[in-house]
Amino acid sequence: MSEAHVPSPGNVYTPEAPPMRLPHLEHEYRLVARMSPDYYEIANIQGTGVSRSVSNISGGTVEGKRIKGKVLENSGADWAFRVHAKKIFFRLDARYTIVTDDGHHILVQAKGVFRLGPGVEDPGYAKPSASQDEVEYFSHLTYEAPGDSPYNWMNDAVSVGVMTMWEHQVVIDSYRLTNFPGQEPAGSYVGR
Repeated sequence: MSEAHVPSPGNVYTPEAPPMRLPHLEHEYRLVARMSPDYYEIANIQGTGVSRSVSNISGGTVEGKRIKGKVLENSGADWAFRVHAKKIFFRLDARYTIVTDDGHHILVQAKGVFRLGPGVEDPGYAKPSASQDEVEYFSHLTYEAPGDSPYNWMNDAVSVGVMTMWEHQVVIDSYRLTNFPGQEPAGSYVGR
């Protein structure tokens, strides 16, 4: 299936350069991660007004066209920075492990942001759910997958996570940026 390319708005700034186009986003998977209700905070780190909020990831599921598996229980956490400002703002820093249905382990690293959207008031407490209408919740995802596995392509992917919170679970749709929509992603494997 071929998708139409959309010209880059940046082309107007350098008309003498070869024209560019917007990249395509291809859906990789949906992940639902259960967050432990127990979390802790390191408040006002070094008097900076920034706190570290640590939330353990207690399991979950992952399913997509090329991957199916689960998030290993207690395989990681989100070590988020909370910036104390007029509105909620977190810098996310999570690591966890996926195990695929065919037995391969994949380390996921996610760095991103969580902030209230325009005009959304801070409820003053941790809500169990937050929709895309309420928050900007995005991450840059990187992977460490076995090179000789069907998931080698993930090692080279440039991926973004679009997230929501649903009943204290993080829901992530992972998208891979590509210039070649509809083509199977390839990975590089050097071997040993």
